[in-house]
Amino acid sequence: MSEEKFLSDVIKDFYANHQVEVPNVDQREFGIGFFGKKIAKRHLSFSSQIELTSFLKNRVPFYISYSVACYEKPASTPMDAKGFLGADIVYEFDADDLKTDCKQDHDSWICTECGAKGKGSVEKCSKCGSSVQVEQWFCFVCLNETKKQVFRLLEFIENDLSLHEGISINFSGNAGYHIHLRNDSIKSLNAEARIELLDYLTTKDFDLQRHGFVESNKMFLCPMPNETHGWNKRLLTSLVDLIEKDNVEKIAAFGGVRNATVRDLLSNKELVLKNIKEKGILFSIPGRKNKQFWESLLQHLLEESALDIDRQTSADIRKIIRVPETIHGGSGLLAKNIPLEQLKEFNPLDETVVFPDTSVKVFISSSPKFYLKGNWFGPFTQEEAELPLYAAFYLIARKSASLVG
Repeated sequence: MSEEKFLSDVIKDFYANHQVEVPNVDQREFGIGFFGKKIAKRHLSFSSQIELTSFLKNRVPFYISYSVACYEKPASTPMDAKGFLGADIVYEFDADDLKTDCKQDHDSWICTECGAKGKGSVEKCSKCGSSVQVEQWFCFVCLNETKKQVFRLLEFIENDLSLHEGISINFSGNAGYHIHLRNDSIKSLNAEARIELLDYLTTKDFDLQRHGFVESNKMFLCPMPNETHGWNKRLLTSLVDLIEKDNVEKIAAFGGVRNATVRDLLSNKELVLKNIKEKGILFSIPGRKNKQFWESLLQHLLEESALDIDRQTSADIRKIIRVPETIHGGSGLLAKNIPLEQLKEFNPLDETVVFPDTSVKVFISSSPKFYLKGNWFGPFTQEEAELPLYAAFYLIARKSASLVG
């Protein structure tokens, strides 16, 4: 039996007893993919949830995605013939976009020119400087860092955008999370408005001076904290927190000054904080222009707080994205819906494993140590192993293993 047929049969067994529901299913465009190709065909549509479920059971796609937009005629081509009715916004966070230390443990790379290899995630070959291919894996650490981004986005959505309904979250099935906004006030936004919203969340082109952080009469001024909201409030809260905690090293690094200079500043900490909170004045830095120091410090705080959002997914109203509660064909994990109250404790490497423990013998070319469903596996290098079905599927789908016998 081929690996593709084996994986397809496993997915087929799952969909035989699994129901998938999509909001406004008859107005969505769908796309499907098969082994090794996420999108092989687009411009599909289904008249009902029943028809969609039947399709999954009979055609058994490795991947199925749906449009963030709703259309009058979702199967029509070209795109302009579909009849746009409105679109959700989907924000996507992936662990592969984050620079986490754990990548040094589980990722690896190979040079496309000289064939040199190494551990970790790099952009260029350390031997010849050419481009590299990186093999990425995911663990508790990087997936938890990704989840932190989700919570930060939710804080923006609720506090800055005042959206409290029509929000749903699901695991992507592989490396991250998708946050769907289906609020009526969102659906009518055009592409330009979506980009403006994205720019706000990521602080693209943020102008400190326009937001009240300005130099005047040799003093550097800031907005009054009790009158701020949004990014101004977030910036001042971060700044006050740094000062209250006497974080000398971070202030010095962000402001581009020596530690001793910051210690001099913090020797008058109570006065510094009082000037910020009651007068909107940032204290002078001895021997250095205030403007250069404070702008550098504030810009670093801004970048530290900005969200790292996939721009294409959130701004493109023609985008299709994985259907929640379906299988990700590259991992065998479920793109599981997550109630907001369960997100904090949610562990995708346990809770999205849906295949059984049946033993499967495989030959593994290479794999770091990885975790699924309460068990650790590997590392493996050019060896046979008997694994639970869910772990075997995971490795075969990644093309890191093949069937034996």
